[in-house]
Amino acid sequence: MPQTLNSIAHQGANGPAMMPIIQGVGRAAAEISYLLRGAVFRGALGAAGGENVQGEQQQKLDVLSDEIFLDEMRSTGFVCAVGSEEQEELQVIEEYAHADYLVLVDPLDGSSNLDIDGPVGTIFSVVRRRSAPDGAPVEADTLQSGREVLAAGYVLYGPATMLVCSVGEGVHGFTWNPNSARFELSHPDMRIPEQGGYYSVNEANADKWLDGLAEKFARMKRETGLGMRYVGSMVADMHRTLLKGGVFLYPADEKNPNGKLRLLYEAIPMGFLVEQAGGRAMSRGGSVLDIVPEGLHQRVPVYLGAARAVDMLAG
Repeated sequence: MPQTLNSIAHQGANGPAMMPIIQGVGRAAAEISYLLRGAVFRGALGAAGGENVQGEQQQKLDVLSDEIFLDEMRSTGFVCAVGSEEQEELQVIEEYAHADYLVLVDPLDGSSNLDIDGPVGTIFSVVRRRSAPDGAPVEADTLQSGREVLAAGYVLYGPATMLVCSVGEGVHGFTWNPNSARFELSHPDMRIPEQGGYYSVNEANADKWLDGLAEKFARMKRETGLGMRYVGSMVADMHRTLLKGGVFLYPADEKNPNGKLRLLYEAIPMGFLVEQAGGRAMSRGGSVLDIVPEGLHQRVPVYLGAARAVDMLAG
């Protein structure tokens, strides 16, 4: 019999508690995948007419995906609050405000790809609340470094829908099987190849990069011989990096001196997966997972992938 998301319950100390939450992520992923497939016929493509907290134009599917994810986290009964890239404040789940866990999510990463039918994804992580359960969870509950993360993962909506996750016992990929209507283990124990692969970055901004990165990057290309692939969706680019090797980077530049990717919603979850897969996850001055967040929407530069390439860029 194929292994399903139920198998997460047998993965280390965190598996039993994380399984129902990741199952909730799987239900949200199935709903979002269905929504994406028919979005053009339902008038769900295009701008929603508002901006998120970062001042970015929200797509209709950003809003819908955010609502789906919150509903499915509520349905688990184990999540007291959700922090979302699309919401300025922490979303408390009132009926389960006493629960032990908080989920941080980018519900639809790469949504600028939607109008060209490009790949998009969902990124998430789970932490244990620190505040007393007799009160409502607070933003400070989310401000934990990547070393405190209990589980993290992403969903890639491509030709197949794939959920890749870790509960601290390696990285495993589950692919949606439309015949059985469930996620089944397809990529056990994913490891980043130490050699080969590709670099993924918007190289057009190289003349604006900070931290002396342009010279380090040129050297890295010469010495590693990596090819270039860049989709513009972190989930798609990181999925290729996990499978094929190489490095994904989004450095600081003149326009974004603190980087552009969000620490809680993108850098920490992906950094957690990368380290679990044998790679390196770095930011300015050290490991992504050692940064203690200062707010829900903090941004940082990131260098994620095979250790050699990352060390050459972040060293």
